[in-house]
Amino acid sequence: MIIIRNRAERRRTVPPDPSKEAHPITHGGMKVKKNHWIALITGIVIALGIYAIPAITQQPAAPQAQPVPTRVAIVDLAQIIKMHPNFIKEQAAFKGQVEESEKKFQKRQEEIIDKQKALETSGLQPGSPAYQQELDKITGEVSDFKKDAEVQQRKFILQNSQIMYDTFMDIRNTISRIAAVSGIAQVTDYRDIPVNPAIPETVAEEMDQRVVWFNPSLNITRAVIEQLYKDRGIPVPSAPLAGAAAATPTVPNPNPNAYGSTVPNAPSVGVGGVTNQPRL
Repeated sequence: MIIIRNRAERRRTVPPDPSKEAHPITHGGMKVKKNHWIALITGIVIALGIYAIPAITQQPAAPQAQPVPTRVAIVDLAQIIKMHPNFIKEQAAFKGQVEESEKKFQKRQEEIIDKQKALETSGLQPGSPAYQQELDKITGEVSDFKKDAEVQQRKFILQNSQIMYDTFMDIRNTISRIAAVSGIAQVTDYRDIPVNPAIPETVAEEMDQRVVWFNPSLNITRAVIEQLYKDRGIPVPSAPLAGAAAATPTVPNPNPNAYGSTVPNAPSVGVGGVTNQPRL
């Protein structure tokens, strides 16, 4: 009994070993034991993982590629050019310059012809020094006339080319804007011309076109013309303009332009008279 009592008393009187106590750790102002601290860390890690997953899944999706336009459209480029507001105005001014130049060359031709006729009726003997001297003067004037006519024709060709270029580029830019908002990938030219088997040229021209057939709904010619007028604040004509037809020659032209514009031919004068009158 004494031994038991002594052991019990020893058990009550022996102080606890500090090394065997769980070390308290402060967290949020509270003392937490070590195993509680491990559980707390584990919970935080799990919680962070839960919140991290939605953050990843809520990232904005990458932008999808825009669909590539696949539509095809048709235009009558010749008709658009003839109805282009700037083309009509510039062609009218150009035609006035050509007519004025024609008058000047016509006058020079007449003067040369008069001198040729005067030489023939002058009574001078052909082959004589006096006759040859007058003939050389006329020949020199004819040569100068031809050179000046060729230079003027070249100027008109370049001027007309610039008008056509500016007109075409404006039309192409307008078509590009319409195509961008309409999903059109390609626009092809098709000249809407009357075909008559009795006129072989019209049949050959129609067969030479790259478009054999198309649905009329693909034709955006009218839309392009309307946009050209709207861009300039001009009322859109409901029918083909009267001035547009003036740009198209009504007689055969040795220097034809597929889109209705012409340039004057260089006149030529022979010593015996005029062999080719200047023309528009």
